[in-house]
Amino acid sequence: MKSPLVYLTAVKLKNQLKEAVKHPAKLFYVIFLAAMLAVTVIGGRDAEMDPRPLYELTAIMVLFYSLMFLMTFINGLNGGAGNYPMFTLSDVSMLFPSPLKPNKVLFYGLTRQLGLSLLLGFFLLFQYTWLHAAYGIEYIHLVLIVVGYAMCLFLGQVCAMAAYTRTSGNDDARRVLRYIVYAVTLGFVAWLVLSCLPQITVGANPDDMFSFALFGSVEAGAKFLSTIGIFFPVSGWAAGFIGGIFTGDYAVAGICVLLMLAAFAISLLLVVKNKNNYYEDVLQTAEVAQSAITAKKEGRPAEVTPKKVRVGKTGLERGSGASAMFHKHLLENRRSGVFLFSKMTVVFMLITIGCAVLYSFIFSEEEDNTAAFVAVFAMSTYMQMFSESMGRFSWEISKPYIYLMPEPPFKKLLWATAETLMADCVEAVCLFVPIGVILNIGPLDTVLCILTRITFSLLFTSGNILVERVFGTVRSKGLILFFYIIALMIMAVPGIILGVFAMGLEFLPGAAGMLLGMIAANVPIALLVMFLCRNVLQYAELNGN
Repeated sequence: MKSPLVYLTAVKLKNQLKEAVKHPAKLFYVIFLAAMLAVTVIGGRDAEMDPRPLYELTAIMVLFYSLMFLMTFINGLNGGAGNYPMFTLSDVSMLFPSPLKPNKVLFYGLTRQLGLSLLLGFFLLFQYTWLHAAYGIEYIHLVLIVVGYAMCLFLGQVCAMAAYTRTSGNDDARRVLRYIVYAVTLGFVAWLVLSCLPQITVGANPDDMFSFALFGSVEAGAKFLSTIGIFFPVSGWAAGFIGGIFTGDYAVAGICVLLMLAAFAISLLLVVKNKNNYYEDVLQTAEVAQSAITAKKEGRPAEVTPKKVRVGKTGLERGSGASAMFHKHLLENRRSGVFLFSKMTVVFMLITIGCAVLYSFIFSEEEDNTAAFVAVFAMSTYMQMFSESMGRFSWEISKPYIYLMPEPPFKKLLWATAETLMADCVEAVCLFVPIGVILNIGPLDTVLCILTRITFSLLFTSGNILVERVFGTVRSKGLILFFYIIALMIMAVPGIILGVFAMGLEFLPGAAGMLLGMIAANVPIALLVMFLCRNVLQYAELNGN
């Protein structure tokens, strides 16, 4: 007789396959991703450069894995949605009352979570083009990077689960553990900075002092991360294991594997031997996840209320009519502990700045830095497309209050998006000023880059409005997301074509012509779309309210 858990896993997999066949949209999405992946593989083989040292790739993995591990661990330690993510509400209903031992149920959840961790690393497979060009790696090596990423996420969730169960009900112990994690992280960061400092005082000549110092510091930091950084808990071990395989240092790879196995065994033992049954800790996470699924099916955003709300002053001191929404959004940001940027936006900014440093290294042998700049700007714009979709506008129109305001619909529309656009302006400055310094693109290109970023924010915001105007009553979020991406691509094409044409004329140095072309096309297209969709807030029925 098969084990009930094995039977349950097989039935779930079979039902998922049937679901994909019955819904052509999902099947088309899978085929589309597979086709894009094939294009990435085929196109990546044509990009050839002199291979860079593999220790740089190990350093990149240490930084990326550490960022994801710390986010996962801290979120799980605080009792967030990342805690016990391997159990759903159906598991709570079927498995917990069943006559199965809690340890078997836990192993079932851990096995499922390992598969989900591998699935989350799927997007890394699309990085083959530049990784093959810069480091000469093949696709099997990229698969190993995905495996390392999955192991890092999986161990991060298991360690967070162990820490949470052991500190459950004891806020002081949880606070001490959090401070220990911060102290260890800051210690490694300080050590990394100290290893880079001696390089800053060295230069070939006064004109190239900054570039020489930057390259020397980055090289010193990469060597530190590839030797000392691989011993950072969990994330460093995962990077050291994959990096050791790449470089043929199997002794380091073996040590890292033993450390990961030890961390997994200790964390699992802490959970199993815990006096408090972990079933109670699962319920909150399962309920939060189920409420998010229910909200998605109903076509409304899931409510995310911060655990700590800074109330302070009550009421709005400024704003009247439609402008009150702008000041309400600022007040909500202050109370939720978000000044202007959300945590996800900060992560996107750090990743973009880190890639600017990386690309400045990869394209250091080029005559100019146009290629590095175009690569960084394209990647930041791609991530911006998704961050704009999580703005406050979609939250505002899901409530009936904005429709009840006795103001013109277009005026309400402008004020409802004002806070997002203001935050985008500040984000553009905070993001591309350091990128301009890193890539040495000059003041004119930096200012144009900031303005272009703002115009893309306006373009993506208008695309969000367009989606709400056309698909407001549609409940399928998958269909809405697909249309959102297609609409933004169509809206951005004129700016890209005009930018490439202006850059080809070479009447301005560097990428200035390309930026001016995109600015000239993005602004009128965005304003036209917003004007055509100005009545989106006139009738609540347009958005299914």
